Amino acid sequence: MISDTVQKEIDSARNFGEQLEGIVVSKNQFPTGDRNVLLIAYWALMFDYHKGTLRLLQSEFFRAAFALVRPVVEAVVRAHVTLMGSDEDLLSIQKDAYKVNFKEIGGKIDSAFALEGLMENFLNDVTRSALHSYAHSGLLQLGRRFDGNDIKPNYSDQEIIEVIRVTTSAIFMVTNLVTKHFGFERDWKSASQMYEEWGKHP
Repeated sequence: MISDTVQKEIDSARNFGEQLEGIVVSKNQFPTGDRNVLLIAYWALMFDYHKGTLRLLQSEFFRAAFALVRPVVEAVVRAHVTLMGSDEDLLSIQKDAYKVNFKEIGGKIDSAFALEGLMENFLNDVTRSALHSYAHSGLLQLGRRFDGNDIKPNYSDQEIIEVIRVTTSAIFMVTNLVTKHFGFERDWKSASQMYEEWGKHP
């Protein structure tokens, strides 16, 4: 059974996610143009991932929840690339042939959106290795199949909380991108304030 600490994190992330989603949904607008449509599609996809991750954790399907972190991070990257990428990048995404180069893309996103190293630091070697291992049934997943001599999940509260915070931060990042890109300045500021408040929770 998940701890009270983890449950509070799940509840907080779910509430924050619902507030963020409501900001964009309330606009009741469907954008035109290839880049805009892709951006909104990635935004919507990420909220499905986020809800799925929280529900899996709630149900103690930790392995599946951890495996979703990589597609969440890839969706964050692709959402940014849809706006900053070349026409060739855009066509590659549309043909489902785009490959995320984690070693290079962080710095490019930081430069394009003036993020001051935020994305590059996030996509460092340790993060890349963890994303790969959890998503592709690597040793980080296999090693958590055992608790002593028992075959059962062995994930610490801190590891679970990190997944919650990474995926929740990801939906904020893309909501931030959407509101800024479409000129919803008041909503952009509101989302940023909400994120700051959410980040204060213990």
